[in-house]
Amino acid sequence: MTAGRLAESDHSPLLRTDFTDDEAWRSLLDEVGDDWLTVMEDADHRGLSVPELLALVPDDSRYPVLVVADDVTFSSAERSLLLVDLREEPGRTFRAGPDAFRSAIGNLAIQNQSFDDYVRCLDDSGVYRISDRQRQALAELQALSHPSTDMPQARVLASGASRASLGRPSRPARSAQPRKPSAPPET
Repeated sequence: MTAGRLAESDHSPLLRTDFTDDEAWRSLLDEVGDDWLTVMEDADHRGLSVPELLALVPDDSRYPVLVVADDVTFSSAERSLLLVDLREEPGRTFRAGPDAFRSAIGNLAIQNQSFDDYVRCLDDSGVYRISDRQRQALAELQALSHPSTDMPQARVLASGASRASLGRPSRPARSAQPRKPSAPPET
């Protein structure tokens, strides 16, 4: 089998290169969601190495990274994903836990952080993980963007920003008193 070039997308591709466990793949997809990702499940990618995957990336690609679900992903309980640098030093890699990789690819996509920033934050096992504080903040943001029926809509984040103020510049409060009409221009 010969794999063709990857389709261009606005989001980084999540490539499946290990096809040994379909149930584990579906479970991984449920866990990671599809934010910032374009899922590409093609048997032609089976067992491809990092250099072989790099050869599939379109010229002038907008992807900051490739996200790869490989044999290591499915052989570990954590299911860490392989992130492959496409901008700074193409082919360089690190692993990220399923709850950490979205933050990494989102920040890499908007160039808020560099691949080097993440490489410097790897733990002793070479995996990027988010802290408990980051996990809590992400859970609060997710709850705000996908509120359940039993949670009030105006929940306040740890930073003090409410759902209504997210993404909007603050404005001065308006007076509750009616405005007085302006005087007509003098002629």
